[in-house]
Amino acid sequence: MSTQPPSVGPVTVLLFSDGSDAAEIYRQHLPAGWRLEYLTDRHDEGEQRARLANADILLHVDVPLTSAHLDAAPALRLIHRQGVGLDGLELEAVRSRGIPVCICPVGTPEAVAEHTIMLALACGRHLTALSEGVRANGWPKWTYRQRSLGLMGATVGLVGFGRIAQAVARRLLPFEAQILVHRSRPQPLDPEWPDGRVRRCDDLDELFAASDVVSLHCPLTPETTGLVHADRLARMRDGSVLVNTARGGLVVEEDLARALAAGRPAAAGLDVLSAEPPGEGHPLVGLPNALITPHCAAGVATVVHRKAEAVFENAQRALAGEELWYRAA
Repeated sequence: MSTQPPSVGPVTVLLFSDGSDAAEIYRQHLPAGWRLEYLTDRHDEGEQRARLANADILLHVDVPLTSAHLDAAPALRLIHRQGVGLDGLELEAVRSRGIPVCICPVGTPEAVAEHTIMLALACGRHLTALSEGVRANGWPKWTYRQRSLGLMGATVGLVGFGRIAQAVARRLLPFEAQILVHRSRPQPLDPEWPDGRVRRCDDLDELFAASDVVSLHCPLTPETTGLVHADRLARMRDGSVLVNTARGGLVVEEDLARALAAGRPAAAGLDVLSAEPPGEGHPLVGLPNALITPHCAAGVATVVHRKAEAVFENAQRALAGEELWYRAA
């Protein structure tokens, strides 16, 4: 637990993001007597420090949290992630101050799994091009039939097999898909997975070569940074799709842009980029076969409500000195 003394006055929760819509949902679940603040400009470091000065609980979303931020937060007693990734935190700085960090997996696997399958289907079946064709007064009924990819009977490679990837696998089984699983540490699959339908693939290059869809579900670490590069992309099948709902840094984006321009993979569905939002001239933004969503895979209203309930229950446990749920540091 944090060594900081209890705060005087109302408990202040800082949503470390500029999402006023999310703030409204969290406000609906705020414990009585607590107050909620959020950033009006996520790029204003002065505002960040000013709001951190009075924060008891930090709800971390998408603004990187540094040791300088922690120096400006003398009353901070808990850092709670809205999601599950920790790459936006300087963990050593957090640990040195004795501030506990918790993740919030509540609702995330199911929502991200839905988004993953949506991106795979939308890319494989050329949803954007079909819709734009109709909007342009066309009727491209036959244009894409010879090069459309569905999930029924497809081979889907999952890179990583944690909560989210397993939720994806469960939703792929009714499509009669064949699922290949790669883990950083090879280990037997649990007996719950149908023999022959869900198989280990310890060679990552082999997974890329054998899959119609490759979907990324591993954390961003020094070992996984740039995991998807030109050599692996070149192994992908004609008509294949790459999906990334994990972290943008897993992919060498310049390599992917060149690969998409060459048509292998045929398309990419991306909910994450290495820089968010992307700067002007980003190599993937604007490519017709890159379907990009703004890191919103878990952003379903029902899920955010469930997360708000879980976060505030855990925050009350922190202030009461009780054992925390989903502690990550």
